[in-house]
Amino acid sequence: MSKIAFDWVTIPAGEFLRGSDKSKDSSASDSETPQRRIYLSEYQIARVPVTNAQYKAFIDATDHRKPEHWEGGEIPRGKTDHPVVYVTWHDAMAFCTWAGVRLPTEAEWEKAARGADGRIYPWGNQPPDAKRCNFGGNVGDTTPVGSYPAGASPYGVLDMAGNVWEWVNDWYQSNYYSVSPGSNPQGPDMGISRVLRGGSWIGNVNVVRSTYRSYYLPGDWFDFIGFRCVRSP
Repeated sequence: MSKIAFDWVTIPAGEFLRGSDKSKDSSASDSETPQRRIYLSEYQIARVPVTNAQYKAFIDATDHRKPEHWEGGEIPRGKTDHPVVYVTWHDAMAFCTWAGVRLPTEAEWEKAARGADGRIYPWGNQPPDAKRCNFGGNVGDTTPVGSYPAGASPYGVLDMAGNVWEWVNDWYQSNYYSVSPGSNPQGPDMGISRVLRGGSWIGNVNVVRSTYRSYYLPGDWFDFIGFRCVRSP
């Protein structure tokens, strides 16, 4: 049982369209191809990213490293319900281990973000705007989680475009979609960088697409990187 309360969204078992079709999305990169149907078992994903308040509970219980911008070890004023940032992949993993949850696989993240029909953004194929997500510096900072209900995914998952990049479990491999299994892919066995998904508050229109794949070293931390959690039934 988790030590933290999450608002879980159940993602049903079944296939979804992973990746991009360049004939339908001119912004797609080679790393997003080929587009193919992937089967995933049922799982649950947190509706929103991990917040500063949730992360502080973890720090208070474990004395884990605090985010660099927490002066005096405290959450920045007015940001209790903002997504935690300045967290490495290792920090995210430590939180998940403590909380009794895990990071999503890259495939789990993408299905939760776009559903099964191959849409470009969580809400459909229409370009993002200030009502759907926090992107492009239009706010200039993170926003409280769940602030953009108009940008919800088909399953009702929020903040899957913009606000913060989200660590997933997988190592990054540019051609992984060409070699991955078609059922419950777990990512490459090894690598140098870990995958991030979703774009951020400073990301442009391209990177908030549900198929865009980014990557950083697992020890990197920035003011635009956070994470969310999943659990298996």
